[in-house]
Amino acid sequence: MEQHEEPVPIPITGVFDLHSIPPRDSRPALEEYLRLAHERHFTALRIIHGRGIGVRREIVRSVLSRTPFVHSFQDAPAEAGGWGATIVTLRDELPQDPAEPQLRPAVASRIEDMIAQFDAIWLEARQLVLSLSAEDFNRQPRPGLWSAGQCLDHLVDVDRMYGEKLAEAVSRGKSEGRFAEGPFRYGWLESHVLRSAEPPAKFRAKAPRVFVPSPRFDPEQTLEEFRKANRELVRVANSARGLDLRRVRVASPVTRLWKWSLGAGFAACAAHDRRRLHQARQAARAFVPQA
Repeated sequence: MEQHEEPVPIPITGVFDLHSIPPRDSRPALEEYLRLAHERHFTALRIIHGRGIGVRREIVRSVLSRTPFVHSFQDAPAEAGGWGATIVTLRDELPQDPAEPQLRPAVASRIEDMIAQFDAIWLEARQLVLSLSAEDFNRQPRPGLWSAGQCLDHLVDVDRMYGEKLAEAVSRGKSEGRFAEGPFRYGWLESHVLRSAEPPAKFRAKAPRVFVPSPRFDPEQTLEEFRKANRELVRVANSARGLDLRRVRVASPVTRLWKWSLGAGFAACAAHDRRRLHQARQAARAFVPQA
């Protein structure tokens, strides 16, 4: 009697590890994963294919290059696997400027999803800064509007403060024994606030005085400071594995009147980064000669 193998369900998170897939099934499994991730409105993914002799990496790049809803892809940062993994940005169904990557994800339900978001944010910031001269990096579109450099320096300060608050919450959650398996779901209010924080801005508000940046920065130094702050967020996220992302609470670095659940706290930091990167791209784009 002929036996048929049962199909193995693909877990849909922001990270897909091909090591768990037989080599002959890598291509169809990846195609199916991308389709399901796109249907679930994921837009920041990390695909782990390993290094080896590069066969799986080439398969991944081949699939990504011909998938119409893939916006961009590139090697992961060294801390996230280097050329043994690929960071992917998928297109959302919402209308967007074709020159601007759409990094808006659903509220992440697993730590792996948050790490993929922070990886994508770092690579987007790096690409933006390296594309600008020092003059354009520091030029304000008009008086009162921040330059790309000011936006990035602002993110350094905010991410450091978020990192400290998140690290404190992780330490407290562990000491209190608040562990649970995901995926986690968040309340309507948190989800609504997070969606409102995504770019483009639905409303404008002045940054708190402590977060207002100086007028001029060195691009390389600012990018390196942002890299450190971003990688610290990844480190803290990794340290939160196994915690109950819904029950552990984290204080907002902006106001004492609001506390996030831990998972939403990570998501709020990522949403804020995307919002300011959107602003930085708009500032840089103001000086691109129009055809």
